[in-house]
Amino acid sequence: MAESYAQHNDTFQAFHRWRLSSEAQSSGIGGLDWETTSMFIPRSNLEEYFKKPRRLEDLLDNVLSSDERPAVDVNYIRNNYLQSFATLLCIGKGCLIHHFRQHQSLRDCNMPYHTRPDEFPFLTPDIFEEFKNAQWQFCASKLEYSMNVRFKEETILPIILKEKIGEGGSAIIYKIVVDESYNSLLPPGDARLVRFPFAITLQYTKLEQGHRLQHKNTFVLKTYRAAEAEQNYKAESEAYMKLRWGGKPTPHIITYYGGFVHGNSYNIILEYADRGTLENFMRTTDRPSTFGDTLMFWKRFVNVTHGIMTIHGKIGNESSASQLLNGLHQDIKPANILVFGANGNSPYDCHFKIADLGLTRFKPVSQQNDPSDLDAFGTRAYGAPETFRSHVATESSPLKVTPAVDIWSIGCVFSEVAVWANDGWDRLAEYRRRRSIEVANKGGGVGEYVFHFEGNLLDAVKDTHGNILGKRMVESYTTRSILDRHVSDMLQPEIRPQAKLVCDKLWRQITEIEDKFDTSVGLEGNFSGEPTGSKEAGLKIKSRSQIPPDFAHGPSQLPPERHNSPRAERKSPRGAPLPPADDFAPSSSSISETSLSSHQHRSTSQREEPRGGGVTETPQTNSDQAGRDGSHSPLGVSTAESTHKNSVRQHVQRRQDELVRPTLSIEEGFDWKRRKKHNENVGLPGVENLTNLHQRDHIFLIDNSATMDQYRGEIVKVVSLLAYMLKASDKDGLDMYFTQNTHKVNSQKSSKLSSAIYGVLFVGISDMRGRLQKVLQEHRNNLGALISPPRRFFRRQSPQPQRPLSFYILTDAKWQPTDVEGLIKDLVGDMRGKGCPKEHVAIQFIRFGDDPASIERLNGLDHGLGLNAMGMDIVDHTPWDGNVWKQLLGALNDWYDDDPPENT
Repeated sequence: MAESYAQHNDTFQAFHRWRLSSEAQSSGIGGLDWETTSMFIPRSNLEEYFKKPRRLEDLLDNVLSSDERPAVDVNYIRNNYLQSFATLLCIGKGCLIHHFRQHQSLRDCNMPYHTRPDEFPFLTPDIFEEFKNAQWQFCASKLEYSMNVRFKEETILPIILKEKIGEGGSAIIYKIVVDESYNSLLPPGDARLVRFPFAITLQYTKLEQGHRLQHKNTFVLKTYRAAEAEQNYKAESEAYMKLRWGGKPTPHIITYYGGFVHGNSYNIILEYADRGTLENFMRTTDRPSTFGDTLMFWKRFVNVTHGIMTIHGKIGNESSASQLLNGLHQDIKPANILVFGANGNSPYDCHFKIADLGLTRFKPVSQQNDPSDLDAFGTRAYGAPETFRSHVATESSPLKVTPAVDIWSIGCVFSEVAVWANDGWDRLAEYRRRRSIEVANKGGGVGEYVFHFEGNLLDAVKDTHGNILGKRMVESYTTRSILDRHVSDMLQPEIRPQAKLVCDKLWRQITEIEDKFDTSVGLEGNFSGEPTGSKEAGLKIKSRSQIPPDFAHGPSQLPPERHNSPRAERKSPRGAPLPPADDFAPSSSSISETSLSSHQHRSTSQREEPRGGGVTETPQTNSDQAGRDGSHSPLGVSTAESTHKNSVRQHVQRRQDELVRPTLSIEEGFDWKRRKKHNENVGLPGVENLTNLHQRDHIFLIDNSATMDQYRGEIVKVVSLLAYMLKASDKDGLDMYFTQNTHKVNSQKSSKLSSAIYGVLFVGISDMRGRLQKVLQEHRNNLGALISPPRRFFRRQSPQPQRPLSFYILTDAKWQPTDVEGLIKDLVGDMRGKGCPKEHVAIQFIRFGDDPASIERLNGLDHGLGLNAMGMDIVDHTPWDGNVWKQLLGALNDWYDDDPPENT
């Protein structure tokens, strides 16, 4: 063997520079305290590095003697010993790859090594400990579905983002992002959602599939602490495992992916709820104001009763009665119901799931006196009368309970949801305050938000329900029907219906309402998780005469549509007490992010011009009901498609002598992408435009400032679609940069770019000039120059001109007050000085949000720099949900640059 070789050789130095660079490394988690950031190199990055011509060959040529080199096949090393070889290079023993490749026990698949393998070479001095310590940077541990393992403290876990989002008495809750190369957490079948959707149609709804795809690398980590950490870890893990159907998650209970012990830390990995808890959802989302929105919300929400039915049902081995189990949740409350957003335009197009099984207990069906049916001291505010301990002497007394306690609790939740759906968050806060006052006035404790006193339903509850039932408005019909026919049964002091009956009756009620109004609510979205079009949520009513008679005393016409705008967290009415921490604030096992910015409903109908401060509701007839910001029909039907067609038709009639520019919406683009991936022969309107984008370098710059975090999902949609359309145009791969870090991603795969967006933090305020200048600087020096491409097969290729550049800057334009205008003018000056045509550089700003100051700033960059007069108008700006062709060509093609205002 070549026992020594020059580590200062350029080939080795290039490898070590890359190994220590941000391009190679990702940040994982490890160490004794479970808080240490440990850098690792994903195998995919290693493979990508050695994919470049001659890199692996040159290293092998340098470390092996002329006698050894012919016996070592490059592809065999690439497929089986890449991590081993990289580790050997790190300790200066690359020559040992000749020995490694002779032993299967030393293949990469057997790493990492905790003890010395039999075939590991013996040298003097011995190098095994040095090898073992160096291997970890290439051997992050894969996270797998249903795992229950204990990791060594030196193990690096591929958690590239860890953000604390909640804390309680027994656990800390984190949002985590797992490196895609090491993510095997999704249940069997999920990885094939796009290619083989039919394989799991019986397991997941299309709505849930879309959410799983969008957040496939994002999870929640629940870390147990205190003395009972191991006990709590085992109890909750076992509860989730018992509720699986055929080894797979149930649809209306939060998904449990697995658990692990790392050092003294006990952890379980759970599904990430992007819309937070039901408590936070009601606090930050406007109530549904149309019949269609209300029906959609309730049709989604009643599914939580199926989750309770699953817990209460007989689960286990059907062939053995002794192995059948009944369960009790015992902690049902708004903070333990999680909300998952769908891909549609409505904030009520959600998926609701039961969470926090920390107090859930199961008992064998055959053992009636098993102690597992004792009260677990769960929720107090939503607890049933039989679990209420009103005296200090009974606070720690064990009480026998039945599944009926969960029925009471979900009935209380339905009661509050009905108040929110009918009157909004402020009235819900008032409802809680009234209950608290009544309990105190009757001699109960101060600050009690319970629904009963001495076993009887509170007058505040009865009166509130009566007020809702007395309102004969069409939009509240579904809410009143559920409150009148179901909630009253659930809140009976003694005898309550079983969960299965509750679930069946609610579904039957929803079906009756749909039949009565001849409505069809799109429930599921599409298989691929792409945005859902307006037609899938269509609602219609047969005739005016079919409105139920109870509207006879209501208004003479259906209420006008009201736009549900984003809203910040609302304050409770004056005098309303703060909710108690144990029932309304996120609990210790609430497994969702509580940042308001990421849960607020955001309109997808963003305009070029800022909206007015409010919308005045004026009487409308049925014919002109399709109104503002969403164009809804009388029952809340989105008619965006017909509005768009009318707009296009009018535009053509006005300008019949002109050609009509192709238009492509985000939804249409995703539909084309989905169908193309399914190998369908489908055309793309305006596909000829792609020829203008060929042989260009395409660069994305993502503004990952704090104010952009609320648009993370929309950013992913835009990048995913544009990158998919552009990947064939840039043979070197698409580049993506971020304003708040120096991380650079290069790939031709749109999925890799999208995953990187989920893996970065959105923090601070962007210095757009500074970051854009650094990104531009990589290319400005080569304007008009000839660039020598890398050698291929020992041949030097002829220098080629720099390829034209297209920059796509995704931002809300809420930057630091820096001179972006001057930077662009300087760039244009360089282009003119070097004889570059206008088309050589295109800068496209893609706007998120409707902030008037931001729109003014971007308009100034678009047409306020005087570039058009010079024939060098290289800047354009457009909203993220506008015409996709304008996003791609607005800064490049004058035909798209002077689009009429979007509200024309």
